[in-house]
Amino acid sequence: MFFAIIVAAGRGERVNSVTPKQYLPLLGKPILAHTLDIFEKSPWIGEIIVVINPLHEEIFKKEVWERYGYRKVKKYISGGETRQESVYGGVREVKNRGDDFVLIHDGVRPLVDEKILERCVEGVIKFEAVCCAMPCVDTIKCSLNGEVIDETLDRQKIWRAQTPQAFRISLIWEALERAKEEGFQGTDDSSLVERMGKPVRLVLGSEDNLKITTPQDLILAEELLRWRKK
Repeated sequence: MFFAIIVAAGRGERVNSVTPKQYLPLLGKPILAHTLDIFEKSPWIGEIIVVINPLHEEIFKKEVWERYGYRKVKKYISGGETRQESVYGGVREVKNRGDDFVLIHDGVRPLVDEKILERCVEGVIKFEAVCCAMPCVDTIKCSLNGEVIDETLDRQKIWRAQTPQAFRISLIWEALERAKEEGFQGTDDSSLVERMGKPVRLVLGSEDNLKITTPQDLILAEELLRWRKK
């Protein structure tokens, strides 16, 4: 069985809005609802767990869960202070299904599509851990002090991580437990598995699969959604 954990517990200060960014309207519908739509419709996903900020419980229930009646959203839980703590709580809900798989996705990536989900599912069945990502097309500079360039990196080796990231449940739970015990904070879920020496396979994401972080991202996402609907 494939579970989805949608992480939507952030505060979203950088979007400069009183409303938390995951609940901002995108063509009249909350961003988080657009994200959930893809997983709700996917034939691969059997159950969805949404991780929310406890301060946002009422808006989540009223504007998302109850309004759109998601059949696969069996539970929502409160997140932690960090994204990693929120993921830990989500995976804890399914940890007894160790031989099953989980897709972990950011609630503010509403333009993920079925093809990406399919690539993640096919990859995780074969390799146990996969990271959705895009190859870098820009020239990447490394600067230790933020003023002078120390090195130009080989962009052919650079990939921009996205979500979903998918794992065998027993593997990501072990990685989360070990990170918690050792006080390690990763920047994404794959990094927790990587540090155990376990291989994480890359699967191709999409330039459209942007994470809404700034007001400009919201404008771009609206235009992309309009284009999809044509």
